[in-house]
Amino acid sequence: PTSVGLAPLQSVSMLDPHDQMEPLDGEQVGSFDLIAPPDERPSLFSLEARSIQLFSSEHLKVIFSDATLLLRFTAYLSTHRPQSVPMLIYYLDALKALKAVKYANAIAEALSPIHGHDFTSNLAPPTLNFALEDKADQAFDALVRDDLPAYITYMYIQIVSASIAQRISGSLAPHLREASEGLAEVFCLTDPSRRDNPIVFASEGDDLVLNCYFLYLLLLQNSHALHNTA
Repeated sequence: PTSVGLAPLQSVSMLDPHDQMEPLDGEQVGSFDLIAPPDERPSLFSLEARSIQLFSSEHLKVIFSDATLLLRFTAYLSTHRPQSVPMLIYYLDALKALKAVKYANAIAEALSPIHGHDFTSNLAPPTLNFALEDKADQAFDALVRDDLPAYITYMYIQIVSASIAQRISGSLAPHLREASEGLAEVFCLTDPSRRDNPIVFASEGDDLVLNCYFLYLLLLQNSHALHNTA
């Protein structure tokens, strides 16, 4: 028993300051609800939204902005996708050239006028190179389209493989044992280096194979839709 009385159904609870339920305003005709439904709020975690983020250009930008992540990505391309290394070098060199142009513009803007020399009174117009910017964007888009999905697949395979091996050997951390339940029972492997990223190996069950391919098609459509609207 508690000395604090229960709050009426039609009022905000005073017992729980974090209560998100709101009472109905006035009488609702034809409604038997005692509490108004909460406002629509985005879920804390969405697997579909997280998948779109993983395969997005923003994710690759995060990788390029971190030296450690970029080193891992570069090492992966060098080992498993050497045909993509020239595109990576092209993009990085294009970025260097754009940064050099930006640096030159900053120095030009800082030039101070000299008394008695009229030609120094006006600032020189900034140098722009839209063609180089477009080439850098196209190189980046190629990396997002062709290499980022392969890199994500590789990293997930490494994580799952390590978790299974540690679980079999009994060295998996206790807080990860429950999360790894069923990893070795149902799986689906694809080869992103081939056209359409085909499924090359899967556990028993036709439904699993169909579902994996269906999910891949959905992700592919979402990726193209985001690319076209960007």
